[in-house]
Amino acid sequence: MLVAENQPQQAGQVAKPPADMKEPIIEAHAEVMDMNIGYCRYGHGPYVFLFICGGVGCYKKDFPEGVLRAFDPDFATIIAFDPPGYGESRPPDRKQEVQLNKKDAKVGIALMKQLNLLPFTCLGWSEGGRSAIHLAQLAPRECNSLILLSTSTQIDFRGDMAFKGMRNTDQWLPNAKETYLAHYSEEFLKEQWAALCDLVSKVYKDLGGRFPSDMALSQVKQPVLIVNGGTDRFILDPKHMTDKLQNSRVEVHAQGGHDLHIKYPRWFAIKLTQFVKENTPKK
Repeated sequence: MLVAENQPQQAGQVAKPPADMKEPIIEAHAEVMDMNIGYCRYGHGPYVFLFICGGVGCYKKDFPEGVLRAFDPDFATIIAFDPPGYGESRPPDRKQEVQLNKKDAKVGIALMKQLNLLPFTCLGWSEGGRSAIHLAQLAPRECNSLILLSTSTQIDFRGDMAFKGMRNTDQWLPNAKETYLAHYSEEFLKEQWAALCDLVSKVYKDLGGRFPSDMALSQVKQPVLIVNGGTDRFILDPKHMTDKLQNSRVEVHAQGGHDLHIKYPRWFAIKLTQFVKENTPKK
């Protein structure tokens, strides 16, 4: 059940729904740093999460109802937001640039402060993981643990060539576009995906294959859980990140791909629940 609200929730927790009512997924907007930011909220539990979506994503695509409902609403309070230029956080449309993940991190911090949901665990999927790294580095008191889902902070020759091969969405198979076109126009997908691929190529060519988040890893002091799929061809060996992190562990779903959390939501929720119980205090 999706419930739209015109005003964001200001209190730290929301009331528990009656026992016979399905936990609502509340959709709302907030004015954050002079931007209209769309987000959804699920659960009323003492462990608070902020979820950040991936490239050319949105919370409705990257964290659909099946993912959110895999979590016990008595355990978790989940906020999933659309970074500026994606999903419900438009207009204007996103302008891809190298430092954008750091800017997204600042928006996420400001949103959680405004919602009075501190401290929290930050999870980023794919590109969103790079934003999550910046968030953890910028807000060590507000963010008490970090989860990197299908994330890499570096790009190698193989990855650069893969993104170049995917740049033109006109050449994608229809089923590859389907999940994007449920939320975006063909034109938006084509323009944004090409711009994102060009950004990846720029990082490979001009920055030695290191995104700015790679330089921030050594400054992350919080416990970090890295969650990967064993068949994911879009990420590098997590050792590139664990060697720089002070406190991290890796969980791998052997059959999982880049979107393992969507295909295996219960496994995903169990791993996250175990991690935060062991590493973070209740709100």
